[in-house]
Amino acid sequence: MATMLYLNPTGELSEVTVQESVMTFLPTSEVNTNPIDQTTGSGNGKPGGMGGMLLPLILLFLVMMLFMRPRQDKEGEKFRNALQMDQDVVTSSGIFGKIKAVDEVSVTLEIAQGMRIKVDKRYINPVPTPQPVKPAKQKKSKKDPSKEEKA
Repeated sequence: MATMLYLNPTGELSEVTVQESVMTFLPTSEVNTNPIDQTTGSGNGKPGGMGGMLLPLILLFLVMMLFMRPRQDKEGEKFRNALQMDQDVVTSSGIFGKIKAVDEVSVTLEIAQGMRIKVDKRYINPVPTPQPVKPAKQKKSKKDPSKEEKA
C-alpha cells in the first residue's frame, strides 16, 4: 500500500492511496500538508539540503586557495636583483650562459661564442656548486681461516 499526494484536475490537493491497483481519493481537509523532516520524519524540523554541504565546500575552497597562492622566493629575488655583467648563471631549463646585458625584466645571455639569447629574469638561477662526493664504502671480505684449511 502506497500513499502519495495528487493534484486533481479541479486544482484541489488530494491524498491518493494505492492498494492492489485501486486508487482512493481523500478531500484536502484530511490531508496533512506539513513539511516532512528528512532526518526524523516529523513535520516540525528543517529539511536537509544545500545547507549541510555548504560549509565543507567553503572550507575546501579556502584550503585550495591557500595552496595555490604564489610563493614568495626571497632569496631568489635578492639574487635576481644583484645580477652583474659576465656572471655565470643557468636558466631553469638548464642552459648555462654568461650575462652580457641586464634590464628590468630580462637578461641577455651568451650561451656560445657569438650566440646570445634573451631570457626572463624569473628563470635565471645561480650556477650550482658541486658537492663533494662521499667515497663508496667497500665491503671487506672476511675469510674464515677454518674454511680455507678444510679445502
